[in-house]
Amino acid sequence: MGLSSLTSALSGLAISQKQIETISNNVANVGTEGYSRKILPQYAQAINGKGVGVLAGVVGRNVDLNLSQSLWTQTSNVEFNNVQATYLNRVSQFHGPPDRGLSIAAKLSELHDSFSILSDSPTDSFLLSATVDSARDLSDQINQFSELITTLRNEAQSEIADSINQVNNLLKQISDMNLQIRNNLNIGRSIAQSEDVRDAAIKDLSELMEVSYFTRGDGVLVVQTNSGAELASEKPKTLTFDPAGLSATTFYPDTAAGIYIGDPETDRNVLEITTLSIGGKIAGLLELRDVTLPKQSAQLDELAHKTALRFEAQGLRLFTDSTGSIPSDNPPNLTTTPETAVDYVGFADRIQVNPAILINNRIIQTGTSSAPSNVGSNEVIRRVLDFTFGEINYQQAIGTIDLRVSLNTAPNNRLQTFLGTLSSNEVSGTRDLTPFADPTTFINATNGTVSATTGTFRISISDADLGIAAVNLDIDLTAIANGAGNFTQDIIDHINTVVVPALSVADQASYTAMNIQFEIGSNGQLSIKTSGDIAINANPPTNPLGADNLALLGFAEGTYEASDPYIDVAVGNNDLTRIYIEPADTEVALIAKLQAVPGLAARLSATGQLELRPGNDFNNPDFGGDITLISGPRTTSSAGANTVFGAGT
Repeated sequence: MGLSSLTSALSGLAISQKQIETISNNVANVGTEGYSRKILPQYAQAINGKGVGVLAGVVGRNVDLNLSQSLWTQTSNVEFNNVQATYLNRVSQFHGPPDRGLSIAAKLSELHDSFSILSDSPTDSFLLSATVDSARDLSDQINQFSELITTLRNEAQSEIADSINQVNNLLKQISDMNLQIRNNLNIGRSIAQSEDVRDAAIKDLSELMEVSYFTRGDGVLVVQTNSGAELASEKPKTLTFDPAGLSATTFYPDTAAGIYIGDPETDRNVLEITTLSIGGKIAGLLELRDVTLPKQSAQLDELAHKTALRFEAQGLRLFTDSTGSIPSDNPPNLTTTPETAVDYVGFADRIQVNPAILINNRIIQTGTSSAPSNVGSNEVIRRVLDFTFGEINYQQAIGTIDLRVSLNTAPNNRLQTFLGTLSSNEVSGTRDLTPFADPTTFINATNGTVSATTGTFRISISDADLGIAAVNLDIDLTAIANGAGNFTQDIIDHINTVVVPALSVADQASYTAMNIQFEIGSNGQLSIKTSGDIAINANPPTNPLGADNLALLGFAEGTYEASDPYIDVAVGNNDLTRIYIEPADTEVALIAKLQAVPGLAARLSATGQLELRPGNDFNNPDFGGDITLISGPRTTSSAGANTVFGAGT
């Protein structure tokens, strides 16, 4: 064998030895995390066209970078979900399983049950104490949950800070490997092991945040955020995060720290990446800190505040802060920069049982409004049960017609005529006069007690409310003509054809205004109907009939006042209050009467509709609940355009 043949054989043996070493390393590191399969390339060596052996290349890797990128992306997604699940599981554990009764909803249900039991015996000291204890359990549970949310937010922020430190360390490690790989490529050394180390760092980095990358021709792998901001090449960027303690009133971006590439204290061109959906564990923690947990905190504040207001609306200030106050319910101011939050942010931290009730639990029964219930009454407790725990806070009656009659002209400038619901008065005799064929028959039946000198009685009709003086109708029985076939109709005909036409023009106008009518009653008696007051006088100045003879007609002397239309109104268990609509009343008088009803708030809307609700003051009611409206009987004018108030509950 020649020397060249020996050299070729030796080179083959050397290559085989290196291949064996490479394969051995691959087999030995099958279970090693981050290790990739290595390959030793080999090349035939020839001199002047003649083979002289084999040459070994640089050990390389067999890695699918597209598959690696997909793995790293999925790693980011998994870590995003894992960290959220970890924190939200702690929220779920706080509420406990439903059968344990540990949740806020369970405590609220227990408070309802306490009030329900108390309603049967509202002054029982033991039940009052039990109700206070239930209320305290609810407020304590809200406090503890609010504290847990704040704790979780601060823990999430601490984890963000730790993660940012890890990111910075990994970016430095990647940059160091990039330098090493670039240098080794320049001198022809293997970079496979360095690439494994770099890939392992990128995998760890992808757990913390989602990254993208590209490889330059010199072997340097440029690592970027998923939105394209550079993080590392030969030199690492530094992520800055300078957190401070969080509370219920601390929110990003106004008062909570953000994440920057660079240092905002020294570099004006830093890039903030907090809101760029950076992915991975950090994104999951940011969403917890800035979205998920603050949303739960806001919902808890809403629950605490609206629970306090619902009790307050029924006249029982059960939940307050330590000063006995409830924050206002004013909306946020969205026109300021930054926007101004509602006043009750953080109220879940502070809610407690009203200190006054802790001192005197009987306030639960009597209430805290300006209209407390009577001793022994369960009115406040009933309102709480019906309206605090229900979907309805209070009942409200809103009219459908414009009642501003004071803007109208006569006669529609008064409620009665505008509504078509007039005062009414009816006086009927007690004797059926129809069996008497005519006035002569009736007079003869009196055996001389009724004569030309003793045959007159007077019916006077007036309406002082409208300033209408009495219209006097003098009826002389001896002057009534025969003809109708019954005495009752003869009287009516006499009044309509003789007495009324003889009145002055002014009296005839008053007669019409008071809607005076004479009719035959259902039992044949004479009936007088009008919207005014009726006075019957048996002894007018001329030819008085006298009380005894008047009695023969079925009447007695006296004054009979008209009945005004009315509604009965009550708030809660209060007694009904009757509200009369008198002839001269306008909407101003009606509102004044309604406002005098105990516990009732009344007003006209800007467009004139009547609005009623419980609570004394419509704009700032001190309690809610229910109202009762009952309409009394009324006479309706066919000419009236509005026969009802148009109000409904």
